[in-house]
Amino acid sequence: MAVEKIIEELEKEGDKKSSKKGKKKVNLPKIAQKSKKKKKKDDTHLFNLIIVAVVILGIIGIVFGYTKDKISEINKGGTAATKGLEQQVADLQTQLTLLEEKAQILEKDTLASKNVVIDLFEKTRKIPTKVNAGGWNVLEEPNLSFLVSFPKTWEKVVPVIKSDEGVEQQNIAYLQPIGQTDFINAITIKSDYADFAELLIEEKMEIFGELDALDTFEFIHGKMIYFINLDKNNSEVPTILILTDDNIYRATFNITEKKIQGYFEYRKNFEEILSTFGLVPSLPAEETEVAE
Repeated sequence: MAVEKIIEELEKEGDKKSSKKGKKKVNLPKIAQKSKKKKKKDDTHLFNLIIVAVVILGIIGIVFGYTKDKISEINKGGTAATKGLEQQVADLQTQLTLLEEKAQILEKDTLASKNVVIDLFEKTRKIPTKVNAGGWNVLEEPNLSFLVSFPKTWEKVVPVIKSDEGVEQQNIAYLQPIGQTDFINAITIKSDYADFAELLIEEKMEIFGELDALDTFEFIHGKMIYFINLDKNNSEVPTILILTDDNIYRATFNITEKKIQGYFEYRKNFEEILSTFGLVPSLPAEETEVAE
């Protein structure tokens, strides 16, 4: 009995194996169907790519044709729109030319106006009788026989101009606006006309009385004559002669270019500074010996 049971169990196991093999055979057609579906999808994707490529090539062709036509139109003179722009550019160029011509005319008119202003300014120059010199610096040094006050925007500088012999002159001072390179050594004040120094003030006035004076001014130490002198280059130099009992001083505004910025302001400063001119009191002989 035991042997028969063993045989039956073996037969049952054999039937199970055969049934499993049959099931595997049934699955084979399903795998084949999947491969067919995959092939159909690949064909569809390829077809779609071909359609996209054709569309892109068509768009490129349209754009190229349009650009080519526009270039051809521009070469032939452009479309109505481009011709309108060209006309606008031409009109702007014409207007620009007209503006340049007007600017040149205006510049000439401005120069003429400046000349008129300068001429009026020159004819009305005076030596101020009163100047508010409060807070001004005072130029007073041992080697000078005179003194003046000057605004804090001005400074005393070391002499740059030499005499004919190349030696720095004595009893001379130079003033200029601080930081203004166009006005270096703008004012010079010095003793001059030594041959006439000892004459009486009335005699000195007779000698210089023929000058075309802009103004004359009488102050405590003598008289001043304001006139326009001509230098060796025939340039106009505003000059103030200061006639005292024992000396003659000459003050000059050394800037000959009247159209530079600041000229009117510093010219007026020149006149104001000279209106503060005074003499340093001389020490008696005894005090001079003691000082020595």
